[in-house]
Amino acid sequence: MSAPKIHSGSLVCSIGNLPFSRLHNDLLAIDQRAGYCYSMNSSAARIWELIPNPTVVSNVCAVLCSEFGVDEEQCRTEVVDFLGVLADAGLVEVSD
Repeated sequence: MSAPKIHSGSLVCSIGNLPFSRLHNDLLAIDQRAGYCYSMNSSAARIWELIPNPTVVSNVCAVLCSEFGVDEEQCRTEVVDFLGVLADAGLVEVSD
């Protein structure tokens, strides 16, 4: 079953059963049970840091636009795509 469609009004929350560790500006985790290694660059790591509790996607984008100086529309597109990947991997929960 695929995750719900993510949009700027969706609530997203990380599923805290996979610990990530800092490696310089990146995050790294190894899920031995599933046999996967997850690596997040600095912007992806910042998204992960912003969603330990249910958070609206538009709020995540507002923070990233401010901190990284990116275009709002491009940010929204990339954040939604990234969160979709995380949802498909079972790392985030999504609700409307």
